[in-house]
Amino acid sequence: MKIAIYVLIGFIVIVAAGCSVLIMLNRPIPKEEVTKKIENHLSGIVEKNDSLSSALLTIYSKQTGYFEQFAVGTKNHSSDEPAHVDSQYHAASIGKTMCAVIFGMLVEEGKISYDDKVASWLDDSVLNGLFVVDGIDYADQVTIRQLLSHTSGVGDYFEGPVNSGQPLLQQISSNPELSFTPETLIAFTRDNQEAVGKPGQQFYYSDTGYILLGLMLEQIEKQPYAAILEEKIFKPLGMEHSYLMFYQNKPADILGLYINGVDIIDKQALSVDWAGGGVVTTMDDLLTFMIALEDGTLVSDEVYKQMTDFVHHYDKGIYYGMGMMYFDFSELSFLLGSLSDVYGGVGVTGTYVLVDKEKETFFIANFGSDDYTEKGIEELVKIRMIYDRMIVE
Repeated sequence: MKIAIYVLIGFIVIVAAGCSVLIMLNRPIPKEEVTKKIENHLSGIVEKNDSLSSALLTIYSKQTGYFEQFAVGTKNHSSDEPAHVDSQYHAASIGKTMCAVIFGMLVEEGKISYDDKVASWLDDSVLNGLFVVDGIDYADQVTIRQLLSHTSGVGDYFEGPVNSGQPLLQQISSNPELSFTPETLIAFTRDNQEAVGKPGQQFYYSDTGYILLGLMLEQIEKQPYAAILEEKIFKPLGMEHSYLMFYQNKPADILGLYINGVDIIDKQALSVDWAGGGVVTTMDDLLTFMIALEDGTLVSDEVYKQMTDFVHHYDKGIYYGMGMMYFDFSELSFLLGSLSDVYGGVGVTGTYVLVDKEKETFFIANFGSDDYTEKGIEELVKIRMIYDRMIVE
């Protein structure tokens, strides 16, 4: 799913100013009190927001030794079963990070290069009409790097404007039992949208681009995308609770996922996501994944350097590399200058796996609602304001 984080700077400034005052007025606090304050904060979020049924959070720091996991709320609005720290949930666009990692692996294996042309792997029938600008078809110029970094110019089926008919999200809201395949998602962009520019001309977040990447992987590896995820990432890392939605052997048993207030976890419309973010996972599995990515288990330093070259401007204080976002808090507001920057995978439903490289700290969370696209990051700021007060022994 596409994430569109337009962080409300005014709100952040107010939060930061308020928290800064609290930090100045209150003494540093011990670990146990930090943990209690964070748990109370998360409980308050769920209690005060009807759009949420649960909230999950993991903080793991190699630097301080802090490792705490939190789960508040219930499995969904119609259940009294509590959410657990090992509950499975839909990770939305965090799946883009995994997709990008697989391409990095293939680069290291010598099967591809980032600057290979997409047309080498996908037929004209797939690319037809997706990259036409001013009557000229640029499909033969599009590279893997451009798709991974959202600079190919292709439209976006998930939130992009349409020439006619209803936008896809509006269709889903009207009929949550709509079912999609990768091919029908590509066709939606081909039939209802236009390219936003020539390849390499501009940054434009596109879920359509990541569907093309998934189809490419199937051509390169000669097996389904779900199997590629299993073979390249899940099985080697022991991520036993992760899988691609709709491609598992048993029914999904995951936390509620709310789009426009409707829980779609048991609806066919969730097939609107695939290689761009259709992964179901847990906090533990994501922590394992992100640690492996950081320590060089999955890709080399050279490949990772290219993935984390955050040169594409997404929004104020937010940048994009290949499959990952970077948050420069000092750019968001000078009042947030004390917060070190983070980067990683982020999803539209308030889900993220982020690393603070400076402090060797990982933050993983899931709110499970598109109402928390922006609020999830705002809450991260508040939580870090609490965590940063901890007395380090």
